[in-house]
Amino acid sequence: MTARGLRRLTAAALCALTMAVALWSQRDVGLARDELVYMGAGDGYARWWIDAVDDWGAATSKAKITAAFGGPGPTDHNREHPPLMKTLFGFSKRLLHDRLEVASPTTAYRAPSALLHGILIAIVFLWAAAVWGFAEGLIAALLTLALPRALFHAGLAAFDGPIATLWVATLYCYWRALASWRWAPIAGVVWGLALATKHNALLLPLVIAPHFVWVVAADAVTRARAMPGRGAAALGRALLARLYLPPALIVLGPLTLFALWPWLWLDPIDHVRAWLEFHLRHVHYNFEYLGENWNHPPFPWHVALVTTALTVPAATLAAAALGLGVRVRGWWSTPAAARAGDPALLLALSVAASMGPFFLGSTPIFGAEKHWEAAIPSLCVAAGIGVVWAARRAAAGLGQRWSTVRAGVLEVAAIAVVGGAVVASAGAETLHARPYALTSYNAVAGGAPGGADLGMNRQFWGYAARGVLAFLASQPPGRVYSHDASPAWGAYQRDRLLPPGRGDAGPEDAGVAASRYALVIHERHFNRHDYMIWASYGTVAPVFVLRHDGVPIVSVYRRPER
Repeated sequence: MTARGLRRLTAAALCALTMAVALWSQRDVGLARDELVYMGAGDGYARWWIDAVDDWGAATSKAKITAAFGGPGPTDHNREHPPLMKTLFGFSKRLLHDRLEVASPTTAYRAPSALLHGILIAIVFLWAAAVWGFAEGLIAALLTLALPRALFHAGLAAFDGPIATLWVATLYCYWRALASWRWAPIAGVVWGLALATKHNALLLPLVIAPHFVWVVAADAVTRARAMPGRGAAALGRALLARLYLPPALIVLGPLTLFALWPWLWLDPIDHVRAWLEFHLRHVHYNFEYLGENWNHPPFPWHVALVTTALTVPAATLAAAALGLGVRVRGWWSTPAAARAGDPALLLALSVAASMGPFFLGSTPIFGAEKHWEAAIPSLCVAAGIGVVWAARRAAAGLGQRWSTVRAGVLEVAAIAVVGGAVVASAGAETLHARPYALTSYNAVAGGAPGGADLGMNRQFWGYAARGVLAFLASQPPGRVYSHDASPAWGAYQRDRLLPPGRGDAGPEDAGVAASRYALVIHERHFNRHDYMIWASYGTVAPVFVLRHDGVPIVSVYRRPER
């Protein structure tokens, strides 16, 4: 088998492994509040496309498109978010659950996110392996898989995992297009898919444009040395050699978005403006960070840095720091012409564009690391470089003492040992975090208890309520004040995770008053719900507390018998 064939086979295996791991991991993860919205919208989107195939003229009427994709309200049919992933969620549920009956409704909806995560891992491997080596690529890919928060989001019917994939995929295709025009239209279409997934993709020009300028300038300098006194001509030739690339992105990206989003067909300018304005004026939800509840600007400038430092596995962070040092040192010793083909700058710009908005102090922080997840694969690539560099240095040292052992054997063994240790450390942390990865923090923070002591956010979206369903099922029937899990309550009953007789009692004080059981999902801004329950139930003692490493996540109260 050729080296290229081996890389492709390995990428396919990594993709399949990742999808299997993501689908396995999500089985015990509760339904996040936003997932229910996306699932419902996706059902309607998929139904519209099926109707469009049957009768294009009828389906594309203004009334039919509006009924499926829009409406007068700013959030009607979730029109504030592009449709690609929601459409895939709807089709996946129809195929895997309704037709093939091989998955539960929840797993079927979530399967496209798992597939996209598999593609991300494959791209990380292919990219790093092509530039720095097979071992670097394999370790980078495995460390990307062994990210507790990223794996969590890969198992949700949401957009944060998929946009990270399509962000990295766009950059990979762009990088390939620098050397081959055939990749330019692919890059344009993939950027369009990213735009059709989440608005983060609008930041990609901030990565690509400066990198393209750098590549053209570096090429122009090289050409100018061979053409003394003709700098302008050298610049022109350098630009002309890649002139196919900007139009491919500028034209095909928006066209792909337009083709996939029928809501834009009715009034492209106004509907794009409404989409962008919704996110530029997005509400600031409550979010705990370093012991304070934040719900309005200015936010701390260091949110992205600190949160990343406390959530990425410690071994991965250490290896990434080493790899970054290796690449920075190597960068300055590399000729300018060779630097142009090195994606290290592109990956660094990716980190800057992903995290940059959160340094402004005005960008909403309520989603934490999920909003800059696209930056983290760059750290994992740096970690792969650092691990292999350290292993080779160790092998060289051992070779001086064990001169009878072949250098190649020592190097392979050292990479296996060092790489295996780092990947195993990150993997163990990732396995331990599930299914409550948003509560889990790394060794730098001191684990989940350390994160709680630091006042870091414990969870959001109400997904952890899944963990108390078994307890509620073991109790006598009674209505439940389901708190932040109320949007998912019907789905839990549909999936038979709750027996009959444990319906949702309703919201706020009226719901508490009508309930026999009450949940409190522990976030700092939800503390008032404890007081509401204490006043109504006449007790301050929960009957069950769901914990992760001792950290309370959800408390269950039962109304005392009178």
